[in-house]
Amino acid sequence: MRRWRLIYTVILLLGLAVIPVVSLFNEKVRRWWRARRSSPPTPPSGRQVLWLHCASVGEFEQGRPVLEYILQRLSHRPFVVITFFSSSGWQRYRQSYPFGDWIGPLPTDLPWVVRRWVKRLSPAAVFFVKYDLWPNLIYELHARKVPMYLLSAHIEPIKGFRWWWKKQLLPYMTHIFVQTENDARRLRQAGISCVTIAGDSRLVRVRQLAEEWLPISGIREWIGKSFCVVAGSVWEEDIRFLAQAYQQLRGQNIRWILVPHEITQKQIENTHKLWPVRCAQYSDPEWPTDKDTLILDTTGLLAYLYFYADAVWVGGGFGRGIHNILEPAVHKKPIFFGPNYKDFCEAHELIALKVAESCKYPMSFSNAIKSLIKDRRRLQIIAEKLENYIASKPNTPEIVWQEVRGAGWALPAADETVEESI
Repeated sequence: MRRWRLIYTVILLLGLAVIPVVSLFNEKVRRWWRARRSSPPTPPSGRQVLWLHCASVGEFEQGRPVLEYILQRLSHRPFVVITFFSSSGWQRYRQSYPFGDWIGPLPTDLPWVVRRWVKRLSPAAVFFVKYDLWPNLIYELHARKVPMYLLSAHIEPIKGFRWWWKKQLLPYMTHIFVQTENDARRLRQAGISCVTIAGDSRLVRVRQLAEEWLPISGIREWIGKSFCVVAGSVWEEDIRFLAQAYQQLRGQNIRWILVPHEITQKQIENTHKLWPVRCAQYSDPEWPTDKDTLILDTTGLLAYLYFYADAVWVGGGFGRGIHNILEPAVHKKPIFFGPNYKDFCEAHELIALKVAESCKYPMSFSNAIKSLIKDRRRLQIIAEKLENYIASKPNTPEIVWQEVRGAGWALPAADETVEESI
């Protein structure tokens, strides 16, 4: 690892050298770069440290059910450090997540920086979620014999640079919890045996959100008896696509609710410009019934909004990859998305069940919506399939806990030990 880690560090330094210049013209990069200057927290004396690292919001939603499950069962309350690569993660949860004692950006992956962090924190264990593994950080943790776990891992077919990169880092994991049998098989073929099939922990979180569902004032009345399409976490490419489908579906009794991935003034304005007709906004004092499109300009409501949909479009499929399709799945809605979904095993599973569909062209989406409007019995069939799909999935946090419990840092609480002995 030493030689290629040196090459990687040199390349990283060269890349970091241009970021101050780029940050002069990009506010998002500027905020990201400033945050990287933060110092590591100082844990209270005598408390163990658990470190959870996630790339962004979606990965955190996979990791948090496992973290919370473990915290409930430990004999002690550790100091919890949560880091993100993306600024959207720590900005969203820094003030609102009660189980994180320190939430902030991951340090820059330079040897002397991560060495200072690991020395200061002296973590008892580190959990990475899905991916976002950093060589110098992993090397430093391994050198100090810190247990490392990878949660909800998805392993692509064994080929290409991405696989080579993972193959350099995955053997350093103490244990890897994968989503599917195919993931486990690929790792075992590569000689990695510390693997457990644990499913996708996001299902635990989306079940919680569904159970905690709260009505959104005015939505049901505005929809009325119309067929409702909710488009969640959409980017400009999604909106352009849906705008064409909207034109093809004119004359149908449909209400559209658009939820931009980033709810900023700029994104709201762009959505208005790209949509073929004038739209109402959620924050407006009232929503005229003659407007058939509503733009959600408030954060935190999307998971509840899916309840009202007859069909759901999930954004991201024309960019780097689709966003969370399990949130609408737990509400038992037919799901549509763009063509970039190959790295998401749940998308393949739902397509195979014929409860989800990838659409490359607007006409295929508009035809699918027409079919659902014409035969609404299909909505009930899809709902039943999704209910069975959700129920069939394993309890990921329990599987992880059974693997890690009893480790030096993961001693169970006395009441759990007594309960099991009985």
